[in-house]
Amino acid sequence: MHRKTLIVTPEKFMERFVPHLPDHMSKRDESTSSILNAIPVGSGRERKMYPPLVKALNDANICPGFQFVDTSSRGDGSERSNEAPDIGLYPSDRVPKHTTDPDGTEHSPPTDWSAVEFCIECKTNSDAHDPFEEKKGASKGIDPTTKERKEIFAQILAYAEFMFNRQQRMWIFMVLILGDHCRIIRFDRAGAVATQKFNYKTNGATLIEYLWRYAKWAESTRGHDPMAERILPGTLLAEQMKARAQKDKDTTKREDYVRRMFEESLDPRWYWWKLCVKPDGKEGEDRFFVVGKQNFQAPGVVGRGTRGYVALPADNIADGKFCYLKDTWRVVGPDIDKEGTILEHLNKHEVNYIPTLECHGDVGDQVTQTDALWDELNRRNEIEEGKVGEDIVSPLKKHRHYRIAVKEVGQPMSDFTSSRQLAHALWCCITAHSEAYKIGVIHRNISAGNLLLYYDAKTDEQCGLLNDWELSKRTDNVHLHARQLDRIGTWQFMSAMTLMTPGDPVTVEDELESFFNVLLYFSVRFLPHNCEKVADFMHAYFDDYSTLGNNYKCGFYKKACMETGHLDLDITSRLKEGPKATTPVAKVRECLEFSWMTPTGALAPGVAHPLDMIITTILQWIKGRYSLVERKRKASPAHAAESTANLLINNEEFDLPGYDPTALPKVIPLYSQDTISERARAEACAANLRTHSAIHDLLALAILNEDWPVADKMPDQLPKNGYQHSADLAIEFTNLSNVSGTLLHGANPPSTASSRKRLAAEVDELEVAGPSKRSK
Repeated sequence: MHRKTLIVTPEKFMERFVPHLPDHMSKRDESTSSILNAIPVGSGRERKMYPPLVKALNDANICPGFQFVDTSSRGDGSERSNEAPDIGLYPSDRVPKHTTDPDGTEHSPPTDWSAVEFCIECKTNSDAHDPFEEKKGASKGIDPTTKERKEIFAQILAYAEFMFNRQQRMWIFMVLILGDHCRIIRFDRAGAVATQKFNYKTNGATLIEYLWRYAKWAESTRGHDPMAERILPGTLLAEQMKARAQKDKDTTKREDYVRRMFEESLDPRWYWWKLCVKPDGKEGEDRFFVVGKQNFQAPGVVGRGTRGYVALPADNIADGKFCYLKDTWRVVGPDIDKEGTILEHLNKHEVNYIPTLECHGDVGDQVTQTDALWDELNRRNEIEEGKVGEDIVSPLKKHRHYRIAVKEVGQPMSDFTSSRQLAHALWCCITAHSEAYKIGVIHRNISAGNLLLYYDAKTDEQCGLLNDWELSKRTDNVHLHARQLDRIGTWQFMSAMTLMTPGDPVTVEDELESFFNVLLYFSVRFLPHNCEKVADFMHAYFDDYSTLGNNYKCGFYKKACMETGHLDLDITSRLKEGPKATTPVAKVRECLEFSWMTPTGALAPGVAHPLDMIITTILQWIKGRYSLVERKRKASPAHAAESTANLLINNEEFDLPGYDPTALPKVIPLYSQDTISERARAEACAANLRTHSAIHDLLALAILNEDWPVADKMPDQLPKNGYQHSADLAIEFTNLSNVSGTLLHGANPPSTASSRKRLAAEVDELEVAGPSKRSK
């Protein structure tokens, strides 16, 4: 949410976002403007505010058809987090109830994120607890600076995020009570607009009128998507969905994962939906799909808010083919194509290992409005300040609601069964990237979440699928530099070069480095190796960052690995050396190496693993790109190559079109043997990343000609309860004073002061401007 808040007068807010009711509707009793005058605020205990506030609003029937509920002490049981807003407004037929234990203990009503209309958060101090800092006369909100204000801002962002994730919403309202003052807030995918603070006791008409109108509005005016229809339990559609989830169930078949994913989505604690995909352009008919709980959810309030569903056609649930439906708020701008348009182009040219378009289109006229208000206010300011014509770039992006359905349903790459299968899936995705690039498209968001496994019934083979082409770009685009103000992509997998110079265009070299990062990410998590502190490695390499002024840059450890060509496992010492070191790595200690396992499950030391050759070679190529300055280092100790004769070898057949195993060289050279100078060698290594050919050949050589272990995947080696994040690590050279971490959906609500953890089972997709402030 950095720089994505606006502050306007209550009058401007009401004019813009709180439309008047039609004349035929009953008018509010003006005497209700003072019903909140008796709310106690002087005790300093906000809990004393809840009961009289709820009672006053419900007794006055300010929101007919709805009821205010105190849910302050119980979170939603279907979420990992116990976050609970102080008060929620619920439709009268979906009001959460008190519960009673067998011993007679009564519990207050729990939060229900699927049903709550909006939240009211209460604080006792109108200044210290106000998360919206503002300057007099300014319309741009200032990011909170004090610890307490940051925590409260993170708290209300968490509420908005839960509501966006659990409901089909275009926008969300919220009320923040600050002692005897308040703010009304509106969130959409572009940012947040808050009213200036006003005294609801002396000026109660504004708040009460807002509440009155809200209850009278149609659902779409309250922010509910009219192109999404809830499927109620027990209805025909719901029963058909449950029946289809059990049809042709055969867990022994590899392709059964699609049915299983649909079955898992039918969580009775979540709402199920019938979603409309309108045709792109004016021709064609609306398509309808039924879905349960999303199996993917991008974190954050601001951004694309991407959700992914395993879906079925609503008109043929019993026999229709499963597909994958993506619901997102795409960025609108010049030269930014719709993902479906890109896929049509790629499908037309028969690019392999990518999704096949089923249908796509914008969802009606649903666009964000916060960005438009920013433009309007700043145009007015330009005129008043005599700055008309100056190029002022908005930090807010315009987003439009968009849905796309594709024929293939992929599995997370984390479902791979062996290191060889992982390498093959990577080869498939690099093939897709190469073929797309040859016809003028570069992906620009290579990440763990966008590389999938897919069962191809035509070849009876598990292959890789390069997914999510939304951020892709045509290479003949005349706009050579980044098209948008923020970095776009997934922080953990971006190349170090992109993280250091975000304004530069993404190149093939950057994308191949991102593929390398994905390979490393899954290998360290799920394969046997010599790294004992997996969480430390994952944080230092993938999550850490440095700062320069207000800009986020690549973390030192990742950058050092790229520049030296070594994955040094002495992370703590390496981080302490930091930029003070005369060279990025004064000496190489122990480097990351992967291991074979014996049939009994023990490690087989000294046996060369094919991944070591792949990773070492690619790292030297990357080093060649980064290292134009001669560096001194001690070579890694060589290990004697032990035999694989007594180990189980993976003999699974893999088809790599265009490759003859007997014709492949035994070694892919780093550079020509007659290349002598260090600089020339670096340039020769770097040349291997300028096209896809070298990495293609490297992977093919390893997959087809090397011995690989059988089913060597291990349980996830990250701590199940998560691992510490940047805000917890006191690294002397990194400015961590303004950090809330790259958090994931479902984690505890963000806080700049509290401990942040990444959960082991999750991979985030972030649209980033540096490390996320909980807003891929």
